[in-house]
Amino acid sequence: MNSAVRNVAIVGGGPVAWIAAAALKRAFRHRELEVVVVDCGNSHDAPVGRWTLPSQRGMHALIGIKEVDFLRRTGATFKLATEHHGWHGAGSRFMHPHGDIGWKLGATPFYKYLLIQQLGGHDENPEDYSLAAIAARLGRFARPMGEDNELTSSFTYAFHLDEAAYTAYLQEHAMALGVRRVPGSLADVALSPIGNVTAVNLVGGEQIGGDLFLDCSGSDAVLMGRVSRGARDDWSATLPCDRMWSVRAGAVDNPPAMTLTTATTAGWLWRSPLADSTMVGHVFSSAHMSEDEAFAQLQQTASDLAGKSLLNRFMSGRRRLFWERNCVALGTAAVELEPLAGADLHLAQLGIGTLIELFPIAAESSIEASEYNRVMGEQADAVRDFTLAHYRVGSVPVGEFWSALRSTPLPQRLAEKFELYCANARIGLLDFEPFEEVDWAWLLLGAEVLPDAVELQVRTQLEAVTPEQLAPVRTHLERLAASMPRHIDYVRGQGPQKSHAAKS
Repeated sequence: MNSAVRNVAIVGGGPVAWIAAAALKRAFRHRELEVVVVDCGNSHDAPVGRWTLPSQRGMHALIGIKEVDFLRRTGATFKLATEHHGWHGAGSRFMHPHGDIGWKLGATPFYKYLLIQQLGGHDENPEDYSLAAIAARLGRFARPMGEDNELTSSFTYAFHLDEAAYTAYLQEHAMALGVRRVPGSLADVALSPIGNVTAVNLVGGEQIGGDLFLDCSGSDAVLMGRVSRGARDDWSATLPCDRMWSVRAGAVDNPPAMTLTTATTAGWLWRSPLADSTMVGHVFSSAHMSEDEAFAQLQQTASDLAGKSLLNRFMSGRRRLFWERNCVALGTAAVELEPLAGADLHLAQLGIGTLIELFPIAAESSIEASEYNRVMGEQADAVRDFTLAHYRVGSVPVGEFWSALRSTPLPQRLAEKFELYCANARIGLLDFEPFEEVDWAWLLLGAEVLPDAVELQVRTQLEAVTPEQLAPVRTHLERLAASMPRHIDYVRGQGPQKSHAAKS
């Protein structure tokens, strides 16, 4: 008789492993599911830190993390937006806040009004209609509040995270939920005659068995590498960045609740604040710039580097099958992609949530795996498309790297999205798209990509709306943002900050 899944073994020591462990333990607490993390330490592709999407708040709520405690103990900061510099030529900049553009005009998204104005020759900046954008620009922050239709609730937020501090916090939290930790180095993987994982063997002789295994070991994919034939979709032709330097730098007086990216000749630099320091990095293509040159360029823009620098090597792409036999790949064991969209944890958490929804009733079932692979394949491709869109919209910086990027064909689904928007300003979303219509609108408006026209019925609805009518609302948004505390004061107001500089 096919038995139920009673024991889940997770291999990996980073945030994805501990989030997965805590989520499974909480979701199946009434089934007495045994969850063990075989902690092999952080994988070689672990960065100094990362920024997230607002979905991190939902995952924290799911696994029972109290936000004030998390901020106080990890030195994390808030993130209202990402600001991109130089992506459309020297001097260019645009912001992608986490929140609405304006408000709905009837049933019509506000960005359609902006497009109509721009097509008519009027210069309207979407950031003037976003509380998150204005607050980020001013270095201010407060949590959203009020009813859904109020301007004070028109935005959301994410986080900037120190990798070591966040991992330690998640580990402690998961273990308090009953997750068991077994530290050690992996020696080999035991397989059944049909290819299922039966146990992982550690150096020293300890053996950890299970009914279901999660591979959170990073791009090494130590479990899936044994179970899977390794079929993979390679995205490196369209997304050639394959290296990232990351390192800690000094703190600034009042860092904005914002990640900053700056286009370079072979990729892009980034900067994200923590409570007691700053994380900086350089994502680049090794075919267009050497590792030493890339680090030297990072040093030129952040002269106060401190602590150990980390170099991550990756190749953009994904597994065609995320779940094979009784093994599921999560994080970079499943998908490797530059962190431009801040979606690395988001995509892993979509995998965790989908696994919980499709959790197999019987240990030998393969039906759930088929649906899981379909759903997660679409999610991963959608994140790829949104990342790639940053490189392919608007004007382009000069240089061999950028010219090579523009010379490759677009994935069909992304090409069709662009064609529809350019024809009539419609942003078409497929099933299982992690980024919403407003996210695409921020990107397209920021890149100054104008459609040929806006749908007739929308134009008819919005023709009477003028910038003068909206001026009081712009003023109100500016006053709301100015009334917020300084971002760093709000962070410090969560409680005494624990310093993690020694862990870098």
